[in-house]
Amino acid sequence: MRTLSRRTVLRGAGGIAIALPFMEAMLPRRSHAFGSEGFPSRFVVFFSPNGTIAEQWRPLGTADDYTFVDAASPEPPRILAPLEPHKADVLVLEGLAMQSRSHGPGGNGHDMGMGHMLTANVLVEGPSGYAEFSHLPDGSVAGPSIDQAIAESIAGTTPYRSLEFGIDSYLDLARQVTSRMCYRGPFEVLPPENNPLANFDRLFLELDADEAEVAALRAKRRSVLDKVGDDFDKLNGKLGGSDRMKLEAHLDAIRELEMALENQHGLLPGCIQPTQPGEIDFEANDNFPIVGKAQMDLLVMALSCDLTRVASLQWSVAQSPTQFSWLGISSSHHGMSHEADDDPAIRAQLVAINHWYAEQFAYLVDKMKQVDELDGTLLDHSIAMWVNEQGNGDVHSKEDIPFVLAGRASGAIEPGRWLTYQDRAHNDLYVSLLRAFGQADATTFGFAEVCAGPLDEV
Repeated sequence: MRTLSRRTVLRGAGGIAIALPFMEAMLPRRSHAFGSEGFPSRFVVFFSPNGTIAEQWRPLGTADDYTFVDAASPEPPRILAPLEPHKADVLVLEGLAMQSRSHGPGGNGHDMGMGHMLTANVLVEGPSGYAEFSHLPDGSVAGPSIDQAIAESIAGTTPYRSLEFGIDSYLDLARQVTSRMCYRGPFEVLPPENNPLANFDRLFLELDADEAEVAALRAKRRSVLDKVGDDFDKLNGKLGGSDRMKLEAHLDAIRELEMALENQHGLLPGCIQPTQPGEIDFEANDNFPIVGKAQMDLLVMALSCDLTRVASLQWSVAQSPTQFSWLGISSSHHGMSHEADDDPAIRAQLVAINHWYAEQFAYLVDKMKQVDELDGTLLDHSIAMWVNEQGNGDVHSKEDIPFVLAGRASGAIEPGRWLTYQDRAHNDLYVSLLRAFGQADATTFGFAEVCAGPLDEV
């Protein structure tokens, strides 16, 4: 058959449409013979807050022979232990510092950490100036975040330049800089969407879909997939065997996700209550893991359908109040982070919290590896960056910021390594990423005075 457009969708009544994954039929004919040519690069930011416990985060061994698992003492597990199965796909960066935090306005460690984390640039004082604890309540940043700078190169003609997913990443009106991380520029914040159902509707129902039709579908508990059945049958008959399998797997994943989202108790898709379901309470503390999984599933689906090539996942906020009840922890994450240096029990609980976040990052990495794209996977054509706004959360340190990259960016990045630096500015990592995503002449990013050029090892 003739080449399909990447913008091909399955259409149904009421303006409803479902985006499709990349398939061989969407690539130029010569790409069938020359591997991954035609597949875009993608960039993902994965944020977790309040610093880490460096000695339990750091790999064991040497740069040439290291592990994330302590075989001699496996319990309690080390922070990065969930990434051991993906060690060949991740790049661990130790010793990078937010040197830009030594410049510009601002005095609160959480303002500084969150504002500089992705922008590597100084803060901007807002109309209200300074407030309690030196917060800039309505301040901003001096330039774009790295995700938006990369989007300049790779966004292409996708429906969305970028997508911002949140898990209880609420807006704190008294501390706005602490609760936002993505910016197009000064005072141009890109807020995350915390509701998975809202994200599902935005991504898999066309923008001009009739709202009443969408509401009726949910009220009747009928899948959006039921509305595109005829179009699916027509397209499916024209595809090759591998494309048919991929399309059917994609639609199965959508149905599974849709059923899970409509199940407010987060039960397995096969265990659906017979009564009319309600929406997930995405603001409930104990639903934090359920909402996070749904958001990651949606994020990966959006990338695989080329709805966007840049996405971010924001777990809570810089002063995170999350209580990790599913780990048996009842105190707030932020409060605990300021007790870690003096209380071994609290320190152990923070290791467990960061280990849990490593499990979530491992889940995201695994989901991206499961999406086949001819000679590789979605992860092979991407970089997913796990970042934190602090090094040591107790003292709001700007040194030893933990960075983990997963993926290869279509060969521009070589994973499977552990790199250690001595107080090198994290700006230079972002220069390396800009080059990996097509900006070959990039020499600075963010606050130029602290830039020393790209990290050649990356």
